[in-house]
Amino acid sequence: MRYCNSGGLGWRAVLRNSFVLTFVLTMLTAGNLHAAQSANALDKPVALRFCYEDKPLEPYYRGAGALVPKDFPGATIEHLSQLTAAIPGVSLQLERLPWKRCLSKLQAGDTDALVASYRPEREQLGNYPMLDGKPDPHRAFSEHHTCLVKKADSKWTWDGERVQGIDSLVVARPLGYAPLIVPGPQQVSMHYTLSGTMDLDLLQAGRIHAVTTLCRIAGQAVVSSVISDLGLQVLQPPLHSNTGYLVFSKQFSARHPQLTEALWNQLRVNKAVAVYRNYLKLHFLEPASEKNTQ
Repeated sequence: MRYCNSGGLGWRAVLRNSFVLTFVLTMLTAGNLHAAQSANALDKPVALRFCYEDKPLEPYYRGAGALVPKDFPGATIEHLSQLTAAIPGVSLQLERLPWKRCLSKLQAGDTDALVASYRPEREQLGNYPMLDGKPDPHRAFSEHHTCLVKKADSKWTWDGERVQGIDSLVVARPLGYAPLIVPGPQQVSMHYTLSGTMDLDLLQAGRIHAVTTLCRIAGQAVVSSVISDLGLQVLQPPLHSNTGYLVFSKQFSARHPQLTEALWNQLRVNKAVAVYRNYLKLHFLEPASEKNTQ
């Protein structure tokens, strides 16, 4: 009797242990599955509010004002749409405002992201993808080169190292754009305006000496058709290169640290070169020719 009773207790113990083991394995499997799904999707839908300038900047942004063009909104917008589409559960919300307002809204957490070049003082506005204390070039959003533009009959020159033939150079830049370092002249002044169109008007009127323009994108030398039509001269080689980063507000990064990293990491493999070159083919910017470059 004692033997039989002992055997019965052993059988129940085995059954109980088997049940516990099955439960543990089930939970582990479910946990692994959930972890795998979480790597590619979000538990809750997230709206990513993206702010960008309400003025056209071909090929990055098209159209003016608050309206977001339905077709061909700009290479930056299409590139960003590709990145967010790769992560299920993220919806992209676009807002157009003056550039300085985008920056202030990012700092306040009233918008979630924008694309901007890096300056140390901008670290207080939002979070950049960093590596060893510096912005990570492998996770940059875009890169373009900026050239000086002058009237064709101006006597001063740029040889790739310094401006010569003028002691005081006045360069017009849209309000909110970074100042430029131009080696050569004894004095270089930035004249900030409300738009690139105003810059060109001032240059045509002889009230400034130069403006700046995008002159190389995705490895292709380009020139704005407006500059070509006005007979202005783009000075090669570029004055400097400008790398754009996807910058998140500190508030958004704190709420969604994994999503922030996931979007940055998408930029390691998705540079959307085809998107940028497609916009060039559409002649929003055209390949540069010798007649309007120096």
